[in-house]
Amino acid sequence: MKKEFIKETHHSVTLNVTAGKIDSFRELEKTTGTVRVYENGCIGIAGCLGEPDEDALTKQAIEALSFGIPYPCALDGALELTVDETKDIIKVSELIPTMQTFLDRLGKLCPKFAFSNKIILSDYTSEYRNSEGRHLVSKGNSFAISLIAQNRGSGNLFDTFLSWDGKEFDPDKVLAYFKEQYDAFFTPVDIEPGRYPVVSAAEELYGRFLQHFVGDLYAAGASLLSGKLGEKVFSDKLTARDDMNPKTAYGACFFDAEGCVEKDFRPVLVENGVLKALLTTKKTAQQYGLPNSESADAPYDGVPGIGFHGLYFDPTAKTLKELVPGKAVLMVIASGGDATPDGHFATPVQMSYLLEDGVVKGRLPDISVSGSFFDMMGKDYVGAVRDVPFKDAAFIAVTMDVTKG
Repeated sequence: MKKEFIKETHHSVTLNVTAGKIDSFRELEKTTGTVRVYENGCIGIAGCLGEPDEDALTKQAIEALSFGIPYPCALDGALELTVDETKDIIKVSELIPTMQTFLDRLGKLCPKFAFSNKIILSDYTSEYRNSEGRHLVSKGNSFAISLIAQNRGSGNLFDTFLSWDGKEFDPDKVLAYFKEQYDAFFTPVDIEPGRYPVVSAAEELYGRFLQHFVGDLYAAGASLLSGKLGEKVFSDKLTARDDMNPKTAYGACFFDAEGCVEKDFRPVLVENGVLKALLTTKKTAQQYGLPNSESADAPYDGVPGIGFHGLYFDPTAKTLKELVPGKAVLMVIASGGDATPDGHFATPVQMSYLLEDGVVKGRLPDISVSGSFFDMMGKDYVGAVRDVPFKDAAFIAVTMDVTKG
């Protein structure tokens, strides 16, 4: 009989912001434990909330083998590895006064905005052990400022977002970044309909297409990528990965729910335009004869399933100016869009800025952007940039059709 043991602890402090003032906070700590056992081609699972009693969970998991849930026993071999990306960001005891001072300064810099929403400081520890001698520990923390900005007197629930997350909090730099967007918000500019590079977070443009990378859909012929594994289907410039590296994917664990560890902690999906892998678990990889993407996820008391942590695109430029010289659209808020079964994507953009040579020039009117899956990842893919304007911040650029309204 083979066995896996997993323990996860997550701790967070959340500050609630209303009208630029911290009016409440919530501290939460959650610990879960999991034991999985494998015998005769079946899996038995037991999980708990709170500090785990491994012996008791093992007994329950062995009893659960009687349910006859099929699952391949393919535990990875011996490896001892600890990755600790915990940084000294802000002490919990200093969080409220530090952030209220930050909000007071922000209010003076941006007097026409009323701010609300959340500020979150979090940390985690994940541990994995198996009967083959593998022992993995991942630790990290992150800090996120996510503010909804309402233009005072506009009558809207909100008008834009100001957000930042990372591990190196420099109040002056973040305030300058927010002030740049504030000034641009009150500087109306226009753009002629046409084709322009659209700059955005990767998930905003590609999130609706992730389903086509799911191994089950691929094998069923329901993916736009079905039958294309190993083929060059996208731009030479495009290398896309599932980001499990705690240095760039804040809060992520470097190993997956099945104890798999990928080089650089970023399993590759597309490499230089070639489709290298689909999103799979050990079970679906074996079932369909696909490579294991090593990015499985699982509830603390459930069977491992398809997982995904965050899109990482290998950078192709060092600065925004290098990535998108000339005019481009910086997409901030885009909701209500969708993709058709054949891969055509369109979305209204409620909030966007005009970029000229990588510099924010002003706020654009309501626009819509559109493109198609293979073009957006193929001939229309411009590239990616990281560490702009902050360390480990990331943008991609895709040439799209831009229309008014």
